[in-house]
Amino acid sequence: MSIKRARTFQEQAGFPAPIKRIIGRKADCARNFGTENGKMRDKNALMISVVIPTLDDDPALIETLATLVAGIAEGVLRDAVIVGPPSPRIDDMAEAAGTARVMFDGTWAELIKAGASAARADYCFVIGAGLVPTGSWTLALSDGIDQIQNPDEAGFLPHLPRPGLFESVKVALLTQKALLTGRPDHRHALLAMRSSLVAETKRFRLFRLEAAVSDRKIHRSSR
Repeated sequence: MSIKRARTFQEQAGFPAPIKRIIGRKADCARNFGTENGKMRDKNALMISVVIPTLDDDPALIETLATLVAGIAEGVLRDAVIVGPPSPRIDDMAEAAGTARVMFDGTWAELIKAGASAARADYCFVIGAGLVPTGSWTLALSDGIDQIQNPDEAGFLPHLPRPGLFESVKVALLTQKALLTGRPDHRHALLAMRSSLVAETKRFRLFRLEAAVSDRKIHRSSR
């Protein structure tokens, strides 16, 4: 396993122009993952690391990174780790976004463990590449920390369905399955203690956070 610490949002020289435009729109919110922005911080400030597992180098990862900048500006997110197989494209995106990069090839659970091992905060927000949090997700994460009292407790953001009754039912069943089994799907986002992810906790006592995630990979392919 190889870990690289990248530069900052401001150091994007040489990065492809389309990616600069997507990330750059929000780059003025904060200098990089883990940098103070001068605003008043609450008790949960800088307590969450983002772990972004990816099984491939899908460009939808860019949208995930761009959206997460809001969490830095609001003092909710501390740092971010992109974990996945060796890929120059992933390396470039991590470098442009100022995130750590863990090169590791394995199962989804193994990727999460590797990413959490490189994270800095006590809590981790696990969100797959291509997923974008929607709604008041920064507030949901901050509130979620207060609800996690033990290592086997975790909050999750359910998947936002595409239009249509069938999709709504499918997503509802996926959410209920996660709550019953204690195992969130890879299309969900997870907030948990870093220690529990490193220990590869198999079953969580899950609760639903008041936000959701949209899968940009799915939405793009359906057009």
